[in-house]
Amino acid sequence: MYETRAYDNEHGDPVVVIVATGTHDVSRLVGLLDGSSPNSEQRDLADQVTRQVRRRQGGRAALRLLAEHGGPELLTTVGDTEPLFDVAADVPDIPEHGPATAVELAKAYAARTGYAMRYAHETYPKSGHPDRPAALRRAHDHFSIAQNMYGVVYLLRALMQLAPDQADGVAYGLWQDWIDADGSERLSDWLGAWGIDIDPLIVKAIDDARAHAGDLRDADEVAIRAELAAQDAKWGEQNHPNGTGDALANALGVPIGGRLADVHRRFCRNAAEVGKVTWRHILLEEIYEALAETAPDKLAAELLQVAAVAVQWRGALRRRATTNASTAAQPEVASRG
Repeated sequence: MYETRAYDNEHGDPVVVIVATGTHDVSRLVGLLDGSSPNSEQRDLADQVTRQVRRRQGGRAALRLLAEHGGPELLTTVGDTEPLFDVAADVPDIPEHGPATAVELAKAYAARTGYAMRYAHETYPKSGHPDRPAALRRAHDHFSIAQNMYGVVYLLRALMQLAPDQADGVAYGLWQDWIDADGSERLSDWLGAWGIDIDPLIVKAIDDARAHAGDLRDADEVAIRAELAAQDAKWGEQNHPNGTGDALANALGVPIGGRLADVHRRFCRNAAEVGKVTWRHILLEEIYEALAETAPDKLAAELLQVAAVAVQWRGALRRRATTNASTAAQPEVASRG
């Protein structure tokens, strides 16, 4: 498939770019554009460009003009000729009172699928990430969410095309099962009809959940609560001034909180760029960013990040200790002369 790109220029006019590289692809592209009857490759290229054009205001205007002059209605998207979403941040949730139509539910899930997939891509950790296993789990969780929601959208679209008279009822029933948790009852019936006993599955789910409840992150929460209780017992309720922002000054009285935050942000970034970032870099960056804030809401947010990094650091210490213990337990293999 050729590389294609569609965008609106600074005047709002649609622009389409098709890139062919090498004598073979260039000759094929010329043949495609000169073809008298569309083949499968032409249709695939047209579909690819159409999908990209439809995402732009100018592109949609061009497709609307084509339809008005007797061309195909390429804006039609399963019962809706208007753009689904013009604002990237518009991520509608499942309709609160149930979807009026299958289209409504498909729209909501399509938007949330795109959001989850982009979030997963953006948060996927690079090799030098300080806590790559946990970051990978978070990214994979969002990939899984995106895949599940994509499946719902795909099947709803197929249903709207193959059985439009039943699509709205199925969509509403799907939403109702989610809200009322009746889906579990139906799953039990379906599994039974397929000869699968749900009771062992339930027992396994309970066992797995209980095992997961003893996760190391829970141990951190217990330790933190114990430390808070110990501090309360020793000092009672503490209400000190923040001492942040302009209160953080040098010997001459010049505020240096913001400057220190910039310095430690730079230290952390430079260390990460050369693959030498440490927990010290990360924690000090968060601490000095907190010390630079004076607004209560922003300070509270920064302090939460300080606490989260400290917990992550504890987790890394445990994993390192486990790895070291496992390595030390490995039997030594005598070398053969």
